[in-house]
Amino acid sequence: MDDIGPPVKKSNTGKFVIIGFAIFLLVGGYYYQRFIPPAWLHDFGADIALRAAADPDASVPEDSRQASPRGLADSPYICASKTVQVPWDRMIVATSGDALRTNAMLAAAAWPDEGVEALAAKMAQDPRFQLIVLVKDNTVSAAEFFYTFWADLKEIARPEGFTRDEAVFTAASQNGVYVVTPAGPSASENCR
Repeated sequence: MDDIGPPVKKSNTGKFVIIGFAIFLLVGGYYYQRFIPPAWLHDFGADIALRAAADPDASVPEDSRQASPRGLADSPYICASKTVQVPWDRMIVATSGDALRTNAMLAAAAWPDEGVEALAAKMAQDPRFQLIVLVKDNTVSAAEFFYTFWADLKEIARPEGFTRDEAVFTAASQNGVYVVTPAGPSASENCR
């Protein structure tokens, strides 16, 4: 008989690799979910993109991924009361940390998590940060960052914000950026 040698000892390395990979997926998944925008913010951004007027001076797309279909929307009006499904009676947009700090309405509101100062400090870190705050009965029901590369909201940033009836906007694509503007008081009848 041939002598093959001593018996091979089984290693547990495979088990440790699988356990490590599972832990990596769980921890990574948890932190990844923290950076996914909530559904209402995604829906609002999608409605802006759908209803935005095309840029008349836009360059020709290099491929189909850069082309935006137009003419699919039934109306050019972005009705926040229909799109944003979080309970709210006032929508306030702040485009800088200073605008957030000096807003009397937001300072008087009850904040469930981070307060005005914490969010203003974050906004001061990057000029692309804009904040949409939804207030219901003087309590903040949602506050989420909306970045300028999604759309420029400075035209709808006003200290008193918008009521559900007033929160009707239009958008236009200008130099590759959506610019959102108030639609005016008569546009609210298009959102019923």
